[in-house]
Amino acid sequence: MKESITYLRMKRQNLIDGEHWGDYEQLFRLMSPVPTLFWTTPGEPPIIQYRTDRDDRTENNNLRSDRTIIKGRFRGGSIGYIFADELPLFMAAYKKDISVYSDIDMTVLKILRSEGPMNIDMIKEITGLLSKHISASLQKLQKAFIVFEDQVDGEWDRSWYILEDEFSHLDLNAYTKEQAVEEILRRFAFLNVFADESMIKSFTRFSNRDIKRAISSLEEKGIFKGKVVSGVKGFILSGDEDEIATCAGTVPDKTFVLDLNDYLVRSNEAALKNRFNPEPFKILHYIMKRGEFIGIVAGRFSFGPNELENVILDVSDFDKNEFRNEIEKAIGKVYPTYDTQLKRYCSQHRF
Repeated sequence: MKESITYLRMKRQNLIDGEHWGDYEQLFRLMSPVPTLFWTTPGEPPIIQYRTDRDDRTENNNLRSDRTIIKGRFRGGSIGYIFADELPLFMAAYKKDISVYSDIDMTVLKILRSEGPMNIDMIKEITGLLSKHISASLQKLQKAFIVFEDQVDGEWDRSWYILEDEFSHLDLNAYTKEQAVEEILRRFAFLNVFADESMIKSFTRFSNRDIKRAISSLEEKGIFKGKVVSGVKGFILSGDEDEIATCAGTVPDKTFVLDLNDYLVRSNEAALKNRFNPEPFKILHYIMKRGEFIGIVAGRFSFGPNELENVILDVSDFDKNEFRNEIEKAIGKVYPTYDTQLKRYCSQHRF
């Protein structure tokens, strides 16, 4: 069963050559909110690495320029992009209501409502407030889906708007929170095929209470079905049971070097959190082979070339040698000059 689940997971996420499940827009919607790469400069558009042959960095930059996709704060306040027509769904799921508005919040809102749109420098000039205080207030209001940050390109001077004014053509109350959370969990279960509560929380950052309530409701409706896989209690979509049972696909022997914001990494953050120790460096990427996480690339981020210090693997000594060429080749797809950048492989100096 585990092999079938892994195969279907990779197929649905377009990670199997010649076995693409759907088109790019479908995948983007299912994976939403889609972040930028973790190790990147501010203002970059979102991309879905390895899952398309298209130049989605350029295409998504164009899509955000005309607000086909829009930027917001989701998953505990982290930046992500969604299709604008799905704003009601994600707003209902992630809206963080404000119980107390500060004087700065009220000042910023008053300016935007009367004289907006404005960027931070313009608000600063009119109000005399410090930029850091304006930024903090705007982020707070953004998490509450009161203001909208119009990131149409990579520039720093984005304009801020009152959200409901810019999207008055949408029914922003189309979903209750419960309905929205259930829909996001349904999408998550489809793409992962099998998921447990820790995976759901890792990806969505919903509260335990919201997750448990949604799972219970989805089970009552016959959408979710409990399943134990390799000793782990989780869930599948009821409609997937026959496909999992009859799946004859074989997981391809492919190696991926995954960004920290990759969908699969974010889906498994809880399990990965303490598995690999990069000290004294940082985890730059996770290494996946045959659909399983086996290691990390450790190093330091730089706005120039990243410093690639070490490859750390959780496999046998035999496999460390067997996998070396393939892993280094996969690193080379992310870092074309890796051969001079990567200092060590499994703590052994390469030079």
